[in-house]
Amino acid sequence: MANWDLIGELTVSNSWQLFTDTVTVDTFRITTTISNLDDWNKWKFKSAAYLRFQYADDSASIKYYVRVLDEPTIYVFAVPEELRTQGIIIRTPSIIRASRYLPITPEGNFADWSFKLEALL
Repeated sequence: MANWDLIGELTVSNSWQLFTDTVTVDTFRITTTISNLDDWNKWKFKSAAYLRFQYADDSASIKYYVRVLDEPTIYVFAVPEELRTQGIIIRTPSIIRASRYLPITPEGNFADWSFKLEALL
């Protein structure tokens, strides 16, 4: 049985948000939860998110596109081999809203949803 360590849960926004915990693993479980189904299905814009990792050497990973899904989903976001060989494996995850309606659409026009990130121990 897999053991999952909660890294954090954030409400997705139009600005980059850092999770408070750092990670050293490559395998993650992401759970997305819509706050208000009426907003999501009828009244407001839907969105996705970009997940990015900040490394200890001040570099950043590519942006990984993550969709809102009904089930928790497992992803592998590996540390690049060139950083791994230098011993740079500690990284801080961050998220931002992804939508074709950005950057001109205000925060309040998007349906709220949360992004829960867990690391496989």
